Amino acid sequence: MNIPLLIVILYVLLLFCISIYVSCSQKKDSENFLLYKGKNNAFVVAASIAGLAIGGASTIGIAENAFTVGLSAGWYDTAWAIGAVVSSMLAVRYLRRSQYTTISGLVRDLYGTKTSFIMVIAMCIIQSGIIALQYKAGGSILASLLPDIFTVQSGTFSFLIFMLVAVIGGMGSVSLTNVLNLVLIYVGVILAAALVLWNHGGWEAIDVLTKADPDTPYLSLTAGMGWMGILSWIVVMLGNTNSVQGVVQIGLTGKSDRSATVGFIVGAILMVPVGFICALLGVASRALLPDAEASVALPMILMSIPPVLGGITLSGLWAADMGTGCSMIIGLATTVSTDIIGKIPGVSLNDRQKHILNKVIVVLSSLVTYLIATQMGAILSAMQKALSLAIGTSFIVIGGLLCPKFSSRKAGFWTIMASIVSIVAWNMVPALVPVFKNVGFFMLAVCGAVFILISLVDPEKVKQ
Repeated sequence: MNIPLLIVILYVLLLFCISIYVSCSQKKDSENFLLYKGKNNAFVVAASIAGLAIGGASTIGIAENAFTVGLSAGWYDTAWAIGAVVSSMLAVRYLRRSQYTTISGLVRDLYGTKTSFIMVIAMCIIQSGIIALQYKAGGSILASLLPDIFTVQSGTFSFLIFMLVAVIGGMGSVSLTNVLNLVLIYVGVILAAALVLWNHGGWEAIDVLTKADPDTPYLSLTAGMGWMGILSWIVVMLGNTNSVQGVVQIGLTGKSDRSATVGFIVGAILMVPVGFICALLGVASRALLPDAEASVALPMILMSIPPVLGGITLSGLWAADMGTGCSMIIGLATTVSTDIIGKIPGVSLNDRQKHILNKVIVVLSSLVTYLIATQMGAILSAMQKALSLAIGTSFIVIGGLLCPKFSSRKAGFWTIMASIVSIVAWNMVPALVPVFKNVGFFMLAVCGAVFILISLVDPEKVKQ
């Protein structure tokens, strides 16, 4: 009997039960399905934003990065947390107090239709990249602990479960399942840390490693990444959390402005420990399996733990991917439904038709991003860089909200165009890497310069 598989199946059944409950209890309308506006208390908002943030990159990815940079790899989740706190006071607050349901809709009124159009394209690219990476990471996690059933290349199981949870109950089911996901993430990560550090001699191996290789700052909280590297993560996350629909949309689910703000802040606090625990697990994996590939060392260690604990740990790590993937699927579907389908001239649907259409959009969005995830790794690598597109979009969102008298309407369009050109240049001009070190700094410099210069010379400012 495969006990880890049975535990994963039980977890999936619980997810479906929650989704079906939400679907049966909530009002069947198009807005409720995608937005779940004003329904969640602060705790559910916190679980939702933390569940979104703590994905594959925030668990297995951090452990892998810690192989070379030590505990400082944990700053990835802290950067996410900083972005979430800032978002609660900027993008989320402004969106809640306006009549808008999407970031692109807000941009349309501030900068015009042309800027909104290219903003929608950027949003679709960013969110599609995040979702595709979650399918891929989910496949890797399942394959690591259940190699006889799943393969690293296959994200099919993750795709199907993510899609079904999203399509059955919409944003409501995603919100409530994230409560379960967050509990499993913490249980899984803490169990993994206890087993690796104490039962597998992790602490002793780390002590031997640091003495044998004193030049690598494995136990330093900052030296491995360096402050410049940490700052680059913060810059990218400030962009993502203030302009990506799937992130900001969670703020709309809060029952009140206070619930949304407190939820984001509490969620941010919950993100930080997971990052550094996973970094410590990565260092222990490096010490225990020095000859293993960084990407498989931690899963290799976890394969040897007792089956019941292995199943719980597996479900926790996979839950991290699920929280991110499902939230972003709903965010992408909202962008497509509201800012693409909803703007087609002559399209007039009643609420029932819109509700059905939104479910179809969720299915199609899931399918398209799954097809992206099944392509060559080079595409996914490019997608990861594409996430920094949010730096350009955040410039125009934050600029338009905080500095409307300075921000130029033309600056919006050309800033996003500059971010797209910058991504292409970063991939095609290797000489940029030693100068800027990180794509985030390059995007910050280019987009900041374009936005500020055009705003200085163009007299037509955004609509207030």
